[in-house]
Amino acid sequence: MTTIESLLQRNKATEHVPLPYISELSTLGAPPIRTLIVTCADPRVCPEKWFNLNPGEVIIHRNAGGNVQHAFRDISVLDSLFTIDEIAVIHHTDCGTLHFKEEQVRDYVKKQTDETHWAEVDKMVFGANADIEKSVKEDLAWVRAHPMIREQLKGGCQGFIFDIKTGELKKVGTA
Repeated sequence: MTTIESLLQRNKATEHVPLPYISELSTLGAPPIRTLIVTCADPRVCPEKWFNLNPGEVIIHRNAGGNVQHAFRDISVLDSLFTIDEIAVIHHTDCGTLHFKEEQVRDYVKKQTDETHWAEVDKMVFGANADIEKSVKEDLAWVRAHPMIREQLKGGCQGFIFDIKTGELKKVGTA
């Protein structure tokens, strides 16, 4: 049985509690969603557990490395829907982005891709990191410098590093 087949079976066995539509949230008295967490797609990274979050309390966006630049489209969409006030950029120790080089991923993608697309692959940034704290600082600087992000949202952007061994969150200042 594949993992997806197993997940589908577990879904059938799970009792679902209906969730409200976005249009129903305000009429139900739910507090507005004002916080976005941008973090890594690593399955060990679970802000829902660290912060004991309830469904709908914050928005969590995940991508490889928790890279804010890769999340920009989604930040724009979510801000237009909910008027986000805060962004928590959370990277973590032992991130997979520390274990590869840009060229490594680029070469892998090229092996899977027709040569006619190699120029496009050469322009791609995969997010390799050598220093997690530096990457958080660079993400914060990128948000604060971006001309299409509201000033209020820029001011509400904070950075952290989650230690996967201790569970501690260390606040990271700007560069």
